[in-house]
Amino acid sequence: MARSILELDGDALWTAFEQINPVDLLVDELTGRTDDRVDWNPHHLGRFVAWQRTTKDDDGTERALLEDPGTGERCLLPADGLRASRTATLGALAARQMLTPTVVTATVLGTSPAAQLQLAVIARHVPDVSHIAVCPTPGGGFPLEPRVVDQVDLAGIGLSVTSGMAEAVFGANLVIIADGGPWPLIPGQLPRGAVVVNATGQDLPVELVNGVDEIYVDDAKALEANRHRYFIRSHLSSRIGVGAPTRTTGGRRRPHIEAPLGEVLTGGHPGRTHLDDTLLVELLSTDTLDAQLACELHRAALERGLGVRRSE
Repeated sequence: MARSILELDGDALWTAFEQINPVDLLVDELTGRTDDRVDWNPHHLGRFVAWQRTTKDDDGTERALLEDPGTGERCLLPADGLRASRTATLGALAARQMLTPTVVTATVLGTSPAAQLQLAVIARHVPDVSHIAVCPTPGGGFPLEPRVVDQVDLAGIGLSVTSGMAEAVFGANLVIIADGGPWPLIPGQLPRGAVVVNATGQDLPVELVNGVDEIYVDDAKALEANRHRYFIRSHLSSRIGVGAPTRTTGGRRRPHIEAPLGEVLTGGHPGRTHLDDTLLVELLSTDTLDAQLACELHRAALERGLGVRRSE
């Protein structure tokens, strides 16, 4: 008898994502990688296998085929949606870990489906958010989906949409850059103590990078593959000899990566060193297909009868 695969489309994936706590999953992953815990082994959590897309299925959507050891079944997921789910979760985790204990005024730059997922995750998983301003990508953007607006409203969070970046970030102590710009953001537009999360995989304006006080990354192992990024090049050239940080022309220290988020979570690094420091968190693993997250989404979909069955 032929086995069947559970296939999730974007809507089913989103619904399953709403049923789980992805932040706790990412905390477990980042701390497990940092501590090299014996009980944390990603190969036991699920794995992706090759998926040969047929002509009939070739609608331009990249799919990832998961083998879930917990259920003994396979699940076909939209790869972009899975990546966006992980990225949005990383953004929320960075915000929770790096923000000072205060009321949060947030800004999301971009309105792509991935940016709207980020907006929904902030509403559900970042505490003490009072207002979120959204700015569409220059040149056009997607309208906010009703389910996103409903989630923000359900959380008791104010929501506004503005076409001007400067207006959107005014007074924001959390800025999530979810879509590629250009976003001509400069440190003077942000209050002291603000956290900027860059989820685009692209360089931010040099003035902004040079002007922040602390830089963190989600995955230190991804530094080598991203040596072309400005902040990494600056980090690698930030010391001459031992303990001699170089300076920019304005007298500031060149951008320097303090630590990966996993070290902050485990206490290996104290995290924010001053309440007034402006922090930049660069997400380097936005292209990762997360098997642990995919397994949780698969199981949530099974429990709620989501998706459709197809033969292998």
